[in-house]
Amino acid sequence: MFDELVGEKIRIVPMDKDHIQGLYEIGNDKIIWSHLPKAIYTLNDMKSFVEEALCKKETGMEFPFVVLLRDNDKIIGSTRFLDISTQNKSLEIGWTWYTPSVWGTHINTECKYLLLKYCFESLKLIRVQFKTDERNVRSQKAIEKIGGVKEGVLRNHMIRKDGTFRNSVFYSVIESDWVSVKNKLANILEIPQKQM
Repeated sequence: MFDELVGEKIRIVPMDKDHIQGLYEIGNDKIIWSHLPKAIYTLNDMKSFVEEALCKKETGMEFPFVVLLRDNDKIIGSTRFLDISTQNKSLEIGWTWYTPSVWGTHINTECKYLLLKYCFESLKLIRVQFKTDERNVRSQKAIEKIGGVKEGVLRNHMIRKDGTFRNSVFYSVIESDWVSVKNKLANILEIPQKQM
């Protein structure tokens, strides 16, 4: 299904077990996990996280990736395709997290540009969905920045790891949005027209 996507600053590659140590080294800051369903504290936690993602990949339910800096191949984060539906030509992009050193940069924007381009232009999907915790305002702003259209809030959608009930905010980019979203992202990233 997927080899790798290469951008100006990053490469997105399929996750494998060789990434466990590198992901742990950049993912052991507690702030990363504050709004995610799991928290990584130990190397064993990261091993379980990667192995579970790879099991879901085997079933076709998910496809996990690792995000690397292009100039030195340093791991800076992870993301994945979830709820893959070939029948409905749709999927969700989620489980996205980065080492805090790249927060506030264009790394996430470039990652989403590459993934969305692949979804709409190679996989010919008609819908890509995003969801986030209602409390995670930073994530909501990031999704809105890339052109995600807010569709609504599912109340008591999930139970957080601390036992509280989570309302989830849902966003999407659909096929008819893609040209304008692509142009918006290309402008942010200063991608020349001929390279789009």
